[in-house]
Amino acid sequence: MEMVHFIPPSQRRLALLAAQADSAPALIYGGSGTGKSAIGCWIHSNGPRAAQSFVHAVQSKPLGGQILQAQGGTLIIPEMGEWSLSEQKVLLGYLKTKVIVSHEGEVLPMIANARIIGTTSQALEGRAQGGLFNIELLEKLNVFRIEMPPLSKRLEEFDDIVMGFMGEMTRQLHKDHLRALAPEVWDRLRSYDWPGNLRELRNVLRYAVATAKTDRIEFSDLPDFGYARVDFRATREEFEKIYLLELLKTFNWEIDKTCRMTRIDKNALLSKIKHYGITVER
Repeated sequence: MEMVHFIPPSQRRLALLAAQADSAPALIYGGSGTGKSAIGCWIHSNGPRAAQSFVHAVQSKPLGGQILQAQGGTLIIPEMGEWSLSEQKVLLGYLKTKVIVSHEGEVLPMIANARIIGTTSQALEGRAQGGLFNIELLEKLNVFRIEMPPLSKRLEEFDDIVMGFMGEMTRQLHKDHLRALAPEVWDRLRSYDWPGNLRELRNVLRYAVATAKTDRIEFSDLPDFGYARVDFRATREEFEKIYLLELLKTFNWEIDKTCRMTRIDKNALLSKIKHYGITVER
């Protein structure tokens, strides 16, 4: 079982144990962008439920129904501290009895079997003391407690994390020849404080890999990050267009082959091609 680059060394044994446990809850702590959801996905993908669904809960829907949606698989619940006390009670009831009870007290007609992984950027102990989080639920969730530190606290691992993301991006973009970064690129990456943590670093490297024209990333391939605190959501479409162009070129502009090799839905790809005004070469 490969331990991937974004898992801190201090947390790898705990993550491994969490993956091997079939149904025990886990709670992943860390600031925005530190990789909490990625750890949750890794735990699911390397555990007994890997072949089943991995569902992201949303606060706009009743939690009970979402637990049933993840039947046999895993439900990851983001930002546990922001869920209402009534939804916390539903979750606590499920963890204690495996039965879903609605807010109105109605028992839903099914015994559920979903693993629960929660994430939080808040100190839930403090919220529990203030009456904003169910203390019993916190105890139930803390079977596996995984801490994700900010990227600024992971300097000893930084180069390995960068190369791990590089491998990830080059595989996605079919740029296996791209294996190195220019010295000035390393200097820029190492000198930045990364307030957006792993998410920001991944976005920067994804952009750089997509735009690189040689067998290494040059300084000119980097987006203009840090100096003006660029919001990378604003550059998402720019990257996505470059990404789709690279994929289409890789597969000789064959739509069906591109979809088959990358597992992209054909209708979604055609919609993106139209949205970005991409001319498909024949």
